[in-house]
Amino acid sequence: MKTRSIVVASLLAMIPLAAAPFAQDVKPDAKPDAKAPAAPVAAAAPATITLDPVHSLALFRVQHLGAGFFWGRFNELAGTATWSLDDSTAPVFDVTVDVKKVDTGSEKLDGNLQGPNFFNQAEFPTMTFKSKSAKKLGDRHYTVTGDLMLRGVTKSIDVDCTVTGVGKAPTGQKVGFECVFTINRADYGMKWGIDAPKGAVGNEVKMTIALEGDVAKAKS
Repeated sequence: MKTRSIVVASLLAMIPLAAAPFAQDVKPDAKPDAKAPAAPVAAAAPATITLDPVHSLALFRVQHLGAGFFWGRFNELAGTATWSLDDSTAPVFDVTVDVKKVDTGSEKLDGNLQGPNFFNQAEFPTMTFKSKSAKKLGDRHYTVTGDLMLRGVTKSIDVDCTVTGVGKAPTGQKVGFECVFTINRADYGMKWGIDAPKGAVGNEVKMTIALEGDVAKAKS
């Protein structure tokens, strides 16, 4: 009887162990805490930015008589920029400058610059820049390559362009850009003052373009 009791006790002790695999349906390889990979975030659609002529201008600098640097500006630039506000795509520019808006602070000099020796406003009333490609250098910083048309001559140039900020106005969002580049004016047919009269005005012209524009409101 003692031996039989020991056998029965042993069988009763094994019942929980035999039932354990059926207590819960968990596969050995299952990882209940593992999370599915997040879906990639799509880049924001580029926004159309219409330039504000009151807050956009082009500054130029050229050496005078081998001495100081002389500055002038073009007022009231027109055109558009296209850029995704999250900086996931490069800006694209289409900018037009009205030559008659040249401003040096001297009406006599303004008239001279509009004449045939320089911008020749009567025959070429505007100059334009249209970007073709861009290379990202850092956050909101690009080298933008495009075509500059001046005095009827079109040449490809590289422009150092920085997004200066994204702000808000009562009418909506605004975006600012600052773009800097250098050209040789002789490449565009403006040779007066380089060789004759020699050294009167330098050949190299540095330009700084300040742009601010209004972001088009999304259609509902």
